[in-house]
Amino acid sequence: MKKIIPFILFLISACSSTAPNFLPGGNNLPDGIVGQDYLAEVEITNVILFKENVGVNISPQNTGLKWNPKVTKLERGGAERVDEDYHYIRISGKPKEVGEVLVHINGYSMGTTTPGSKIDKVYVIKVKTAKN
Repeated sequence: MKKIIPFILFLISACSSTAPNFLPGGNNLPDGIVGQDYLAEVEITNVILFKENVGVNISPQNTGLKWNPKVTKLERGGAERVDEDYHYIRISGKPKEVGEVLVHINGYSMGTTTPGSKIDKVYVIKVKTAKN
């Protein structure tokens, strides 16, 4: 009986955490350099995400950066299938100007445990000039 009580408490606490988790933590993504390839990935856990319930805004516009979900191509029996995973948001491109770029990830969760939980996170990318 003594072993069952901690297990039940662990199970209840695991199910009660409704806030989405973002990796990396904090509010900064890796710095970018003007004119050089940039790639960063944000992982969102503890929520169920689909194309319809998550959005990403990059500002200012025309920064040279774009976002996409992680894409996996699967082939089986000669048929190819493409899966988009919105739990992994990829920021990529070539920054055009020095300054700060804001990446705002927003939306809501889906599922049966905590549907409709708000997703709201802002990251900052500092774009610098190349050092000669």
